Amino acid sequence: MEREGAKQHYSAGNVLLGSVDHVTFGVPLGFYYLAAGTGHGLSSLSRGEYEQAVRELTPVALLATLYVGGKGVRTLHEARGGGVGLQWGLGTVKVRVRLLAERTRELRTRLGTGEEGLRELARYIQASREAGRFVAVGGMDAALALYEARGEVAKARPLMSRARPGATGAPPGRQGTLAALVDEGVGHTPAVVEAKLAAAEQEATGPRLPMDERVLRQHRPALDTPPPEARGNPRWREYVDYYEKRLGEVKKGEASKGPLKWEGYERLRRWFARGMAFERDMVKRVREDALKPRAERRFLGDFDRPRVETQVGVRKPASGLRYADVLVIEEGALGRHPRRVETFSFKSRDLALLEEDAMKAQMKADASEALRKYGETLDIRRDSLRSLLPGGSEVQVPRVRLIYEGGALKPTDVNLLKRAVSETKATVPGVEVVFQ
Repeated sequence: MEREGAKQHYSAGNVLLGSVDHVTFGVPLGFYYLAAGTGHGLSSLSRGEYEQAVRELTPVALLATLYVGGKGVRTLHEARGGGVGLQWGLGTVKVRVRLLAERTRELRTRLGTGEEGLRELARYIQASREAGRFVAVGGMDAALALYEARGEVAKARPLMSRARPGATGAPPGRQGTLAALVDEGVGHTPAVVEAKLAAAEQEATGPRLPMDERVLRQHRPALDTPPPEARGNPRWREYVDYYEKRLGEVKKGEASKGPLKWEGYERLRRWFARGMAFERDMVKRVREDALKPRAERRFLGDFDRPRVETQVGVRKPASGLRYADVLVIEEGALGRHPRRVETFSFKSRDLALLEEDAMKAQMKADASEALRKYGETLDIRRDSLRSLLPGGSEVQVPRVRLIYEGGALKPTDVNLLKRAVSETKATVPGVEVVFQ
């Protein structure tokens, strides 16, 4: 095994790959992403196609043009004798080069500055390893944000939220990607979206691969060879990244579960996107409700001057630090009464197809979870709310609102629904169940 590993490590294709990586970033970013998953190196580029192809590649590949040039790569290939390893996977790498060329033409158009814009973007990437990682992980949206922020990654990260269809001229195909779920106006920052997706992935019940590094390597997905059901799906790239991350966690012994198979991940992402959209709409409705006269409010009639906050960190000894979808706190005069605080939890869950017993059990489980995480006694961790809590950060939450998405997800039997809501309220006092 050691001999075979050494032979593979020092094969002509891998040495070429590592050499080009070294002269770009010094870390496995650059050209690694052109050949990752194939194990065949850069055969198409090293066979004289480099000069023609690399002019249209992403800014990461453009760096190799600036620092190595086609002649350098071809000379390296010839010096190695053009070993047989460089011939493997030629067709696969050609496909990848062609896809990258298409993406770079799109990037050039969206930059609106031609070749000079690409060169400037390349200089930003080359100047900072952090910038290189940012673009490698975030793709075109990250590249555009980095260019707009003039190479400053700290400023580029919040700009990623603008890389949504209609905001930066992104084509309709951008819809469905993780970046499209970012909406900082309702608290859905990139970090929040990623954290919520990670939590949802841990709870997903879809089919998974085992936590076996050998098996995971055998089933490793390739970016340019998706299964028929994933072709044209904007989330395939995201799935490949997710799989690679989980494989790394398994290798380090840090994973608690194996990765979802593609069909399970795609189902998770569809529901996750729907849930985030519902949460976004409900945040806006609660904020609008807060602006109405008290007598006209639907949700916040018990408040005088409600202050609506999103993604608020709250801690409880049993559940640890959690983030409430919405926390409402009284800003008005208190008199002798304690400051009122309520929390909201939003759920997109298909209850319409469940049998009565299963539906009741699910609603009770959701209500119990909401109470355990966001009800009773909470320690509010957000510093901006400390001025409203002179007696300390611990508050009592008399009511948690569990709001389900209605429409097609809502049971059609009105009497059955009433029974389920009444039983949930009796079983889990302190939680109000509402269908929107």
